[in-house]
Amino acid sequence: MTKQIQDVEEKVRNVTVEAASVVEDGQAQAGTLAEFYEAQALWGREISAEEHGKMIEEASRTKSARVVKRMEHKLGIAQAKFHRAERMLAKLEASMLPVGPSDDQETITEEERSMFRRVGLRMKAYLPLGIRGVFDGVIENMHLHWKHRELVKLISKQKNLAFVEETARLLEHESGGILVAIERVPKGHALIYYRGKNYQRPISMRPRNLLTKSKALKRSVAMQRHEALTQHIAELEKTIEQMKIEMFDNEGSCCGLDSSCGLGDCNDIEDENVWKEDHVLEFTQSEVEASQISSDSDEDGSDWENEESESLAELGEPQSSF
Repeated sequence: MTKQIQDVEEKVRNVTVEAASVVEDGQAQAGTLAEFYEAQALWGREISAEEHGKMIEEASRTKSARVVKRMEHKLGIAQAKFHRAERMLAKLEASMLPVGPSDDQETITEEERSMFRRVGLRMKAYLPLGIRGVFDGVIENMHLHWKHRELVKLISKQKNLAFVEETARLLEHESGGILVAIERVPKGHALIYYRGKNYQRPISMRPRNLLTKSKALKRSVAMQRHEALTQHIAELEKTIEQMKIEMFDNEGSCCGLDSSCGLGDCNDIEDENVWKEDHVLEFTQSEVEASQISSDSDEDGSDWENEESESLAELGEPQSSF
C-alpha cells in the first residue's frame, strides 16, 4: 500500500516538472538572459561612458579610503604597543642605579698599559658579554677571574663603538678595576681590565644596584621592541601621508580637468572623505585608549604577552610573535 502511494506521488511530481519546463509559443523562459535583455530594452537605461568613468573613480576613492583606514588602524595598535614598551623600559631602568666614578681611582703608566694590553690580547680565557649587557653576574665573574689572575678580558659583540665605550665605562665603575684597552678582535670588541695593585675582593661580589639576569634580558627585549616600533611607526606615518596626498591630488584633478564633474559632486565627496577621516581618527583614539587602560595592570614581562594577545583578538588582528 505504501509503495503504491509513493509511485503515485512520484508520477505527479514528474508531470509537474515537465509542464513547467515547456516553452509556450516560442516565448522566453522566466529568469533567462534573453528575458533580461528584453526588459532592459523596454524599461532599462544604458550607462554612458561618462557615468561609467565616474563609477570607476568612486570605486577607486572608496578603495583608497578603506586602505587608509586599515593603515591608521595598524598605526593605533603600534602606538599602543610603543607606549607599553616605554613604560616597561622606564620601570626596569628605574631599578638600575649605576655608581659613578671613584674619587681615589688608581692609575697606571703608559708602559704598564702597553704591557697589560699585550698580555690581555694573548689570553685565551674571556667573559662573553651578550645581549643582556651589564648585570650583577658579569661583575661577579670579573671578581672570580681576578682571584687567580690580574687581568680579565671581556668580549662584546655590540656593533656600535659608542655603545661599547659606554659599557666599558660602566664596567670600570661597577667593578672598581682599571680599563686597559678596547680592541677590535674577530669575535667583536675586547675589553681588558686590570684589577689594580691594591685590589681587595669585596664581601658581596654581586652588586645590589644592578639588574638581575632575568631583568637584564627583559630590558634588552624591551629596548629592541622600542627601537623596532619606532621605525615601524615612522614608516606607517609616511605611508599614510603619501596615500592622503595621492587621494587629494586625484580629487583635485577630478575638479580641475574633468568639465563634466560638477562642483557639488566633488564637494559631497570631500565632505564624505572628511567624515571618514574623522571616524577613523575617533576609532583609532578609542583603540589606543583601550589598549593603554588594559596595559596599566602590567607588572612583569609575562603580562605583556597575555595582554597583547587579548588586545589583538579584540581588534581582529592576527597574532604575531614580535
